[in-house]
Amino acid sequence: MAQLTEQQIEDQIDRAIVNQAKIDAVEPRANKVLFKDGRIILHFNNGAIFSFLVSSVEAIANLSPEVLATVELTPSGKGLRWDEPDIDLSVQGLLLGILGSNMWMKEIAAKGGKSTSEKKKAASRENGKKGGRPKKVYS
Repeated sequence: MAQLTEQQIEDQIDRAIVNQAKIDAVEPRANKVLFKDGRIILHFNNGAIFSFLVSSVEAIANLSPEVLATVELTPSGKGLRWDEPDIDLSVQGLLLGILGSNMWMKEIAAKGGKSTSEKKKAASRENGKKGGRPKKVYS
């Protein structure tokens, strides 16, 4: 295998820097992260802001506020990092709503299904007057 000269290496580095600048100009990337009021808040280089409740993400739901406050962005802006404990989360995964295992997501959904509102109570009463929830029809 041929050895690269110093000049060839410098040229490759220069091309990589130019390439990365082109990518940075069009690809949204997190450039700031903070923990506040039970939420992780991500700021992006295009001005967008995304936040989520810590309690909705299985990997960090039980961390103390002191630990949550130590969150850092990875150098690429594509990940969140906690050194202690050793936890890494993908920004893309969070944006896609991948917040935990299937079991965790079922648990969150079950909590949502147990919530009550005046609308939900009224719909339940109306269904009761009609003999209960309509039977499912399978074809």
